[in-house]
Amino acid sequence: MTELHPTLLEIAPGVAHSVYRRFRGYVERDDLVQECYLWATSRNASLTEQLNEENSLKRIANERRIAWQMKRHAERYARREKAAKSGYKIGDEAFYDTVTLGQLLPFVIGSIINDTTLEQAQNMINDGLPRRQSAPAEGGNLLATLIDIKKAYNKLEEEDRTILRMRYHETVTLQQLAQYLECAVSTADRRAASSMRRLQIILGGESPY
Repeated sequence: MTELHPTLLEIAPGVAHSVYRRFRGYVERDDLVQECYLWATSRNASLTEQLNEENSLKRIANERRIAWQMKRHAERYARREKAAKSGYKIGDEAFYDTVTLGQLLPFVIGSIINDTTLEQAQNMINDGLPRRQSAPAEGGNLLATLIDIKKAYNKLEEEDRTILRMRYHETVTLQQLAQYLECAVSTADRRAASSMRRLQIILGGESPY
């Protein structure tokens, strides 16, 4: 293996441990570490240049960005392993875009409010209600997608859950949301977008590529 920058050797185990905690039972920690090393090896020259940046502030920013990108790669690897071991069809992409989230949130939130199962929501969607075909959970499995979104939604702060519920389940207008939040319409729009981004971050964030 190509000799890696010492900082990469320090970052990889921590990234692997973070991802392992989420996917325990589907992937081995050592496999994640090796996957992180392989990712770094394929970009070694570029990463080394960034980590040798003389400006300390820029170097720290580079370290954080590299760790973030490495984690996203490790998460993709772990999702593929989870998909394979769970019997799902494996897809190429494992990130949730906000359009997909916006289309599926009404069903997820509805299942929480109405105390219905996600299997029922899955049936409703499969019966012809709109959904993008590129749903990105484990191999595009719809039920897995809904479960992931529900878990992430329940991890949000109460204010974020309320904003998303009003915007996507109750389908209130931005003007109505602004009135509820006692703020300008533009501010309500930004807060709704921020709540969606926080949900997306819990689910793994946007693809770094």
